[in-house]
Amino acid sequence: MARLMVSWVYGAMEVTVPDPYTVVLPLQPVTLRCRYETTATTSPIVTWTYKSPCPGTGTGTSTGTGTTCPDTDRTVRIVAAKQGSAVTVGPFYQGRPITIVNEADLQLGPAAWGDGGSYVCSVASVEDLLGSSEATAELVVLG
Repeated sequence: MARLMVSWVYGAMEVTVPDPYTVVLPLQPVTLRCRYETTATTSPIVTWTYKSPCPGTGTGTSTGTGTTCPDTDRTVRIVAAKQGSAVTVGPFYQGRPITIVNEADLQLGPAAWGDGGSYVCSVASVEDLLGSSEATAELVVLG
């Protein structure tokens, strides 16, 4: 008698930012890198979100600095989103040389002082709902 064995492999989304802290001078181009692993067979949606520094701290978010504040105390806005080869830039960033390249890297044209803060790379797929779907990069623009 033959036995049929069925095994299910459940993947888990894994999003990482290889360089969590980036320091640049004003007018210097910036690339914030984001990597993800997924078992999805369709292109996921990659979204980069900007979060301003916590009020009164001059720093970004809770990662590494010990500073935390709720999103209601800071500016939060979509920078850009990508699915497949289609990239959409958020309204605040229209007209600036901003895009998502490779699979999920955010390219900011010349950095402005107001660009400093946290950038969250989120990757979403209806085929891969488990795991870590976002990672944060801190950007400091000197000046």
